[in-house]
Amino acid sequence: MPQIILDTRAESGSIPQSDKISCYIVSSDINAEILRQLKQSQKMILSCGADSLEFCRRENLDGIFVELDEKKPVKSQLKPLREALKHKTLGVLIPIRRHEAMLVGEIEPEFIAFKQGDDVEHDKSILSWYNELFLIPSALYYNGSKEDLGEYVVDFVILTAKNFKNFGC
Repeated sequence: MPQIILDTRAESGSIPQSDKISCYIVSSDINAEILRQLKQSQKMILSCGADSLEFCRRENLDGIFVELDEKKPVKSQLKPLREALKHKTLGVLIPIRRHEAMLVGEIEPEFIAFKQGDDVEHDKSILSWYNELFLIPSALYYNGSKEDLGEYVVDFVILTAKNFKNFGC
């Protein structure tokens, strides 16, 4: 199974910690004590949300995770973030389509996350195509469906804490 990125945004209680998790996604409204605990885990922590860049800077996090706005030009959204982050991590969540993958790849984020859709075979096909052509690591943002995640050719799987528990991790 690929490495796990845990999206903690929907969590109000404790956050799972495990050797299986390589990175946490947090928002600025995270409980300060939980953030302190996550920092102690020595795992990568990425901020997300409208204030992700400022929160990343203020808390000295490892980078940001942003969702691409399909209604705006890709470069105008991501290039300022890439420049502002300098050597910190930029992860981008996109629809599972070739066009967006190619455009986002030009900005050179550290990873591109694809939103899992309803058509499993289509998703697998796009991820296979992407991984054959691009060196930028890929992630699948898991939607909670029941198929075997091991069949997806990705470097990371992004799970919510609920889905993490459902997998028995």
